[in-house]
Amino acid sequence: MKNIQNKLIVLLFISLTFPYLGSTQNSANTEQLSYEVNRVYPYISISKKQLNEARTLIDLNDRYQPSWVRKYISVEIVTSHKGKQKKALSKNDILSQEQKDNMNMADAGTDISVKVHYIPENTLVQNDAKEIHFTFTIDPKNEAAYPGGPQQLKQYLKEKAIDKIPDDQFKNYDLAAVKFTINEEGAIINAHIFETSKDEQVDKLLLETLRNMPCWKPAEYSNGIKVKQEFVLTVGNMKSCIIPLLNIRRDELAKNN
Repeated sequence: MKNIQNKLIVLLFISLTFPYLGSTQNSANTEQLSYEVNRVYPYISISKKQLNEARTLIDLNDRYQPSWVRKYISVEIVTSHKGKQKKALSKNDILSQEQKDNMNMADAGTDISVKVHYIPENTLVQNDAKEIHFTFTIDPKNEAAYPGGPQQLKQYLKEKAIDKIPDDQFKNYDLAAVKFTINEEGAIINAHIFETSKDEQVDKLLLETLRNMPCWKPAEYSNGIKVKQEFVLTVGNMKSCIIPLLNIRRDELAKNN
């Protein structure tokens, strides 16, 4: 009798446990799929406000390390103004007034080039002069924007693509990334797969959804000049190792939490 009672207890435990496991699995499968649209930034870019407040090279490029330098030879900043190249020199990492003026008058959307000639800080007997070169751009006053704003973009993507993707398509750290550009007229161009979903039909769905989007309001500088901007749609696990390769700043233009 005791053995029968023990078996009944075990059977009761199993019958209670397995339905719970099944419901847990189903709830995981129906968990909302994460997706975002973020701007893909140039390697180095700063706002107009940051430019106006800049005093040293590190204000232009936060990756720059003054500790690399034992002695400055020259710092040359090259800009473009009305299509003509302008150069201004300083003796160290502190920006001269001419350099600041040139950068503020630089043609909208053009690269600003910085060349640092210096003697490096090291213990070598023969310490030859080196050069650090980087370029940066000034961000436009107004970013490219989807008509109706981020919530409308989120809804468009959900209805046209996200709701049509199978629940089990993205597992673990899987991530799909599709890059696209908004041109000066607000049209969507150059949509392409940067990281595949590993399903040809899902990739095709994401591409067609982006290519069929309504035109955006293009990015624009304060003087009215419009410029191209690149964006990326990411779908799946936002902790994927692919994310750092995209050079995005998680602006939350459209984000599903």
